[in-house]
Amino acid sequence: MKFFLIIGAILLQISSLFALTANEKLKQCCEQLDDADKECVDKFCDFSAISQANILNYLSTCTERGPTVGQMWDCASTRKDHTKCCEAKGVTGKCLEYCSAQDGVPTNYMDYLFCVESFNEIRECFVEHLEKNDPWTPIPKKKKKN
Repeated sequence: MKFFLIIGAILLQISSLFALTANEKLKQCCEQLDDADKECVDKFCDFSAISQANILNYLSTCTERGPTVGQMWDCASTRKDHTKCCEAKGVTGKCLEYCSAQDGVPTNYMDYLFCVESFNEIRECFVEHLEKNDPWTPIPKKKKKN
């Protein structure tokens, strides 16, 4: 019995060496986004590349490039509800709509400009969730029949 416990502990340590970080999981998801703008993905699909200091630059650059912003948000948020985490970090009011990500990102960004100051806290909740969970998997496009 003791032998199996030792083997189990060793396997657990080995598997943790191969575990992906939240940022690696985010990038893995973004690599699967067929319809997202490649330049936006290359530049911004990184938790350290998006912060409250540059979120407006990201939105002004990528909003008009197809479904890019929504798809990248899905990858970052894993389309899970992060409301409890956000509340614990001090996010309040209308900004909690960004935390409640199961329905995707709110698209009327101008209504939420005041939420920029809460962006880092929202991002931290996404990172903390991805550290412990699998990345979101985009739904593959159906191939057209010839």
